[in-house]
Amino acid sequence: MKSPSLRLGSLPPIRISGGTLATLLILAVVIHPVIALSAVVGPGGAIALSLGISLFMIVSVLVHELAHALTARLFGATVDHIALTLWGGHTQYRAERMGGLPSTLISLAGPLSNLGLAALCTGIASLVQGATGPSPASLFWENSAWLNVALAVFNLLPGLPMDGGRALEALLGTVLRSRIIGTRITAWVGRAIAVAVVAWPLWNLSRRTSVSTGSMLTLVWALLIAGMLWHGASRALEAANLEHRIQSLDAARLASPVVLVAGALPLSRLPEVLDAGQEAAGASLDPSAVMVLEDGPPPRALQIDPSALGSVPPDQRRHVPVSAVAAPLGTVGELRAGMTGSQVVTAMLARPHPLYLVREADGTVIGVIRSAEVNAVLRGR
Repeated sequence: MKSPSLRLGSLPPIRISGGTLATLLILAVVIHPVIALSAVVGPGGAIALSLGISLFMIVSVLVHELAHALTARLFGATVDHIALTLWGGHTQYRAERMGGLPSTLISLAGPLSNLGLAALCTGIASLVQGATGPSPASLFWENSAWLNVALAVFNLLPGLPMDGGRALEALLGTVLRSRIIGTRITAWVGRAIAVAVVAWPLWNLSRRTSVSTGSMLTLVWALLIAGMLWHGASRALEAANLEHRIQSLDAARLASPVVLVAGALPLSRLPEVLDAGQEAAGASLDPSAVMVLEDGPPPRALQIDPSALGSVPPDQRRHVPVSAVAAPLGTVGELRAGMTGSQVVTAMLARPHPLYLVREADGTVIGVIRSAEVNAVLRGR
């Protein structure tokens, strides 16, 4: 089911998931004991105040994401949408090229907006402070200020998928000249933070003689957040590993030697064709390296089947064409020998085929690449 979207003028679409309501209620339950202990309001007022602070925190998350979105736009990125979810929110944007400094500033914009909100809330709290002590209004703004500080500090932690982790990832990528290394470091830091998020409430519970409902809810919330953090860090690590494997692709190096022949070539001439192919490739070849191309479009390839070849008596091979012992392999595409990394993947995705001939600039075929082999490399097999 698609989340409902909210449009506010020229701002990006804001998608609000059902999990946002759960976040609102969980925050209210966690905040309620603090408000109730203040004795500033009665039982009903404590519930209303807790819900109001929780609602303001949802607004604070929205401000946080809007800061990301507007900063991303400032640096030329296209913002697809802002999402409010069970875990808070995220901003989806696209940019063809984004340097380390812009990426860092986009990441830090969200936490900085929360620090700004915290300062604003503190100022308002001082203005509405009661003459004899805290008032309901000052309690609202004081707690909102502290929660915005907590939101900013948590997001500034230097591990993925937090904003601080993304900023550190960009800086490390620039300093180390390897975005992949930066991602791997900050992803592992993110995993360590996920463990700490659970360890902290567990340690607090172990020190208490009794367990309150609020403490158990805090632990459950910590487990959910830790799971989200671990999952996000793991996905970033997987993406970094995949990018590393993509960068390692080299069409010329991946190409297996191949000998192209006409389908009508007699089998008796196969040994001399293989000898010539071995001399050109500088490696030993067996009959399975011999391929026949049938006209397309797209061209189709056939490969000699060693068992079918072995069934033809030697004295009959001058009468039997290669095509008679060849099995179909599928359609054939082409790649340039100089293609590397994402160029190889982009070309293969643009025109999918089971096989690709790798050609030099002068048209010489240096080998063949099988899609299955490239997929195995990308999967790390």
